[in-house]
Amino acid sequence: MITKFEHLGIEAPKGVLLYGPPGVGKTRLVQKIAELTNSHLTVVQGADIVGPYLGESEKKLRDVFAQAQRKVTDHRASILFIDEIDALAGNREKQQQGNVGVRVVAQLLTLMDGVESRGRLVVVGATNLPNSLDPALRRPGRFDREVHVDVPGTEARLAILRYYTRGMALGDDVDLHKLAGLTSGYVGADIGALCREAAVAVIGLQLKEGLSGDQAVGMREFTEAMKHTVPALRRGLAIDVGDTRWQDIGGLDELKQTMQRVFDWPQNHQAAMHRLGVHPVRGILMYGPPGCSKTTVVKALAHQEEVSFFSINGASIYSPYVGDAERTVRRVFRQARAASPSVVFFDEIDAIVGKRQQGTQGDAVQERMLSTMLNEMDGVEATHGVLVVGATNRIDMLDPALLRPGRFDKIVYVPPPDHAARMAILRIKMRAMPADLSNADVDALATRTEGYSGADLDNVCREAALLALRHDIHATSVGWGHFEHALGVVEPSLTAQVMLPYNQAHASFGG
Repeated sequence: MITKFEHLGIEAPKGVLLYGPPGVGKTRLVQKIAELTNSHLTVVQGADIVGPYLGESEKKLRDVFAQAQRKVTDHRASILFIDEIDALAGNREKQQQGNVGVRVVAQLLTLMDGVESRGRLVVVGATNLPNSLDPALRRPGRFDREVHVDVPGTEARLAILRYYTRGMALGDDVDLHKLAGLTSGYVGADIGALCREAAVAVIGLQLKEGLSGDQAVGMREFTEAMKHTVPALRRGLAIDVGDTRWQDIGGLDELKQTMQRVFDWPQNHQAAMHRLGVHPVRGILMYGPPGCSKTTVVKALAHQEEVSFFSINGASIYSPYVGDAERTVRRVFRQARAASPSVVFFDEIDAIVGKRQQGTQGDAVQERMLSTMLNEMDGVEATHGVLVVGATNRIDMLDPALLRPGRFDKIVYVPPPDHAARMAILRIKMRAMPADLSNADVDALATRTEGYSGADLDNVCREAALLALRHDIHATSVGWGHFEHALGVVEPSLTAQVMLPYNQAHASFGG
């Protein structure tokens, strides 16, 4: 290979930078390349280079390069692999002059410039944070090539599952193709952990029940293991949506169908949409009065579709430090793209990117947040399987730039529950409550709760149950009288006066 470069009169690459999410297989890739090319491999962790004493870090770095250089022979190349290189080569502009990090970066640049055995000694760096590296390292002549090691797709996950289960006794019901589809967002390390968790469950069952050691790992063990194995890409930012299902939400049938179509069709009917020139919906904005299940609908969508769910609200992202909020939004979108199919949910989005007020002190913050949001949402267009959902009670407070087609393509009004919806909500609430009510009683209760939101109805049922317990701690049912009393305690939150601005907004924005 070296002679081919020499024949063309060009130099072989001196360094390669691998970047991608943690656990995706960067280290394993380098190990395999060294094995396939019969090259010597020297591995060092970036954090291990940095020492507390003056000059110690630079000496360690020189020793590592010297060690890798000594392994170069006429017939065998040498690979120096620096894992987590960002730990020792951070951007010098963000460090104080004279700081150990500045000196280490300078030493690393000198050593890479001094590599003479091009093609014989190759320096490979790996990082999860390529943008945190000093820019000088990423220019030609140092890390000549940058390779993005992406999250595995379905076929790659199937291959990884086959690799980790090759020595396992699998039950006849195990469908690796199905598991590959269920493990969206899992990297290689996550899949390895999933297989170990499933095997450990079988071993635990053998020990607990005194079974013989010939039990196979079945689909049930894998399904249970998935509940305890959180993919690396979902940790920290992704949240658990619980087990909310569509049938747990009373009413809103049209909204539920819309959400299913918007998310399901691009996943399962791509050819049909492409044939008719239909582009997938990039974002949905739900607006309406509070307590009407906007958040619950999004969580049910994520649960039913078995996708990653990332939730952002003003309280979770704003901080006193300049730029923190924007970084958090970028990080959420980056992880959502890597873990797709996924849903990014902005709760109370008006508190995050409200309408800009010219001449106010908060305008600079709003400008930065809005710019970040627009850039990230525009980037969703090229990403298959990421749906952005916003929820707000005050659509009139959102910046018009967000409401243009191409950002939130679909605007949906979530109304207060009507009579039929209130009946459905009450019946759902009463599934777990031994309510001594006839169908006519439930109908009458729905009639008397005009102006009650879903959250209000939940409070009515809770108050009725508490009253029954106050009357008799051994009570086994909740009767009509308890509900009548609860209606006197819990007042409707969606009165005609409260609904006036929402009705006006509905007339203006539609949906």
